[in-house]
Amino acid sequence: MKVITFDFWNTLFLDQHEEIRQKKRKSFALNVLKRHHSAIEFAHLDAAFLAADQAFNTQWDHRRASTMKFHVEQLLSNLSAEIPESDFMEIVEYFETVLLEHMPAIILNAAESVKHAGTRSKLGLISDTGYSPGRTLRRVLDHFGLETSFQAFSFSNETGYLKPRPECFYRILRELNVSPEDCVHIGDLEDTDIAGAKKVGMKAIKYIGSNPGAARESIADAVIDDLAELPEVLNRL
Repeated sequence: MKVITFDFWNTLFLDQHEEIRQKKRKSFALNVLKRHHSAIEFAHLDAAFLAADQAFNTQWDHRRASTMKFHVEQLLSNLSAEIPESDFMEIVEYFETVLLEHMPAIILNAAESVKHAGTRSKLGLISDTGYSPGRTLRRVLDHFGLETSFQAFSFSNETGYLKPRPECFYRILRELNVSPEDCVHIGDLEDTDIAGAKKVGMKAIKYIGSNPGAARESIADAVIDDLAELPEVLNRL
């Protein structure tokens, strides 16, 4: 394989602190909003957050990439609150980067697998992004010494598309000037990672180690429980 691509969440990293980060987002937003709307209380914010999350998730369910600007716009609309652009962007920035205050956990053997893969092929990362955009995920990779292992990135907040849309995969193919049959994608989700890769003509490896209850039945070319299995599987493709 000339190019190996990885998914980010639940393939290389596990998110175990989102509840803590969401509380921090709410507290931060409330402090900024109170500069201009002193009557807003946490209960108002909590309800507005729920509605904004629902709007964000509706976009996601329809496989449309969204942004934190959209989320904060929805939040302010739900509160009927207007704030200066500088304060608006302050909230957006915090929402997008609070992930770095509580780093995700790197999956067992992920770092070793990425580094080994990089000795044999060029590497790409293909990730749908939620609260944390691509620039934040790059900083997570850098924290774990992996950012420079990748030669190309495809983040949904940058492409405007969510997997399994082919555009997510084509971005890597174009940047690395490679044909899909010379690429393999490793990811955990059958309907997005595996189906998307196979649809554009790439090979696919399904990783189920972060979700032991996941079905082994797959259209992937291989299914692995541990990323330590990856070198042997790659040798067979």
